[in-house]
Amino acid sequence: MNPQAQRIFFEAEAQAEWFIAILRLIISSTLAVVLFTTVWFTGLPDSEVLEAQLIYAAMTMVSYFLLGITILLVLRAGRFRAWMAWPSALIDCVFVLLGSWLSLSNMGLSGEFIAAFPTIWLIPVILACGALRFNPALLASMAVVLIAGFAAILTIPFLATEAEARAGLIFLFGMPPNIVRLVMIALASIVLVAASMRIRALLRRSIDEAQARGQLTRFLPAQLDGQLAARGLEAMREGQQQRMAVVFIDIRGFTARAETLLPSELSDFLAHYRSSISKAAEDTGGIVDKFVGDGAMVVFDDRHRDAATCAVAFGRAVLDGADDVRLGIGIHIGEVFAGVVGGEGRLEYTVLGDTVNVAARLETATKAEAVSMLVSEDIMQELDVRQSDWRHFPSLVLPGRQQPISAWGLINGRQGKSSA
Repeated sequence: MNPQAQRIFFEAEAQAEWFIAILRLIISSTLAVVLFTTVWFTGLPDSEVLEAQLIYAAMTMVSYFLLGITILLVLRAGRFRAWMAWPSALIDCVFVLLGSWLSLSNMGLSGEFIAAFPTIWLIPVILACGALRFNPALLASMAVVLIAGFAAILTIPFLATEAEARAGLIFLFGMPPNIVRLVMIALASIVLVAASMRIRALLRRSIDEAQARGQLTRFLPAQLDGQLAARGLEAMREGQQQRMAVVFIDIRGFTARAETLLPSELSDFLAHYRSSISKAAEDTGGIVDKFVGDGAMVVFDDRHRDAATCAVAFGRAVLDGADDVRLGIGIHIGEVFAGVVGGEGRLEYTVLGDTVNVAARLETATKAEAVSMLVSEDIMQELDVRQSDWRHFPSLVLPGRQQPISAWGLINGRQGKSSA
């Protein structure tokens, strides 16, 4: 299963556990209110057995309520894990089976009378809750446990006297238990409606994300497909601060050159030029952020602390492959904001920040300083190169910036000083 699918299913499972925990609170509270209200108004026969039965029912409801509270606390603390759905679901099954066994044993009835107890009517509710988890294996396991437990309960022998059995059965088919059965049917219906709504919502979300992703991939660099799958569109919309090396490239004298070319020749020239940049970026681990006319912006993620080296290697590769054009390249490294921006009609991946501005201005400065590539001091500090290959500009004034910076210009590149 791909990372995006894993993320969606995990979120769906966590939401399901939250919803089921709320249902546990509602079910236990509702049954408690209904049972004790009806007993209060209709009265309970003078029988120690039936009093014990009422105590068992109260214990079951309290335990079920506490289970719901526990799951909510785990989710609130952010400690929920996918495997936790299994014990959570199987505990529900144990509650039903244990409650039924205690009720039969208390009244001395054989397992053949199991259907007379309202507790067993929780099985449809439990299975409906299981369907909310979108896990067929878990739901099948719940069914196996319930069926096996039900079969085991059928083997319980008959121990009560005929009079005790008659009194117990009369009560079990009286008004309070029947009202409880009606409530359980209503609860099962509510849970099934909720399951249908959640399935529909998950399907809608999947469709929306697929449409948004299809739209985004028209503009998103192919190298970011994995990040989109792992983080999801919403996380990429929020963006994140990260360290990157940013490279700007521009063709010198492009406007004059374009005037001498036919439209078809210009199109072929730009296609070849962009293809060579994309190939060099792919070979060195870069991402082509965008092409603008004869310019390009390429970024290198510094998570492995090699972005500076890769960016300069990319610049050298582009210069070596530039046969009949003069290029200007500016490179800087630092913190940037990277994410998806734009409205629904136009989503676009972008990298923003002062690091980007410095790289762009270094590229502009290559023309005035008569070098093909200018890198910032931050880039140079991370390179394992001979400084004799570079010319130092200790106080380089960049266009549009008041404070000068320390920069280095490549002096032995393929284009050398002819880049101006």
